[in-house]
Amino acid sequence: MSKKLSLILLVILIVLLGFLRDYLFLNINWIYLNLTTGRPNQALPEFHFLLQWEVASIEKLKWLLTVLFTLLFLLNTWLVIHLAFRKKLFNLITLGLFALLFAVSGALYVVAYFSDSMRDLYGIIRTLMGMAQSFMPLMILFVLFKFLPGQNPKNT
Repeated sequence: MSKKLSLILLVILIVLLGFLRDYLFLNINWIYLNLTTGRPNQALPEFHFLLQWEVASIEKLKWLLTVLFTLLFLLNTWLVIHLAFRKKLFNLITLGLFALLFAVSGALYVVAYFSDSMRDLYGIIRTLMGMAQSFMPLMILFVLFKFLPGQNPKNT
């Protein structure tokens, strides 16, 4: 398979992964809100089995899916960067960006948990982890690496 076709398929995969993630979390969150706040359940019928779960089990499911999707987006982003540029430094920067997003989110979570300020910090934590579970790191890194001086042999 050609490099170009591989890159196209990986980009399609990362977009589809984003749709799958949104589909799952949107419906799981409707169930969670129904169980915790009594909000009307607007989850699709295929998720109604979760209404029988305990809230703690749904929270564990959300944690598991968060880690899984973060790893899948990391792997996909790393593969695109690796195939497109073949530079060890760019691979390390990609890994470092995801590690930074995860570490800052984790540190803020620990601070929020022990300082009883989860209500204030949750939005920031959610935004950082949402970024790690999206195509945004790929878009930012690809454009950055593509237009760094000296990356295009035709311009030298």
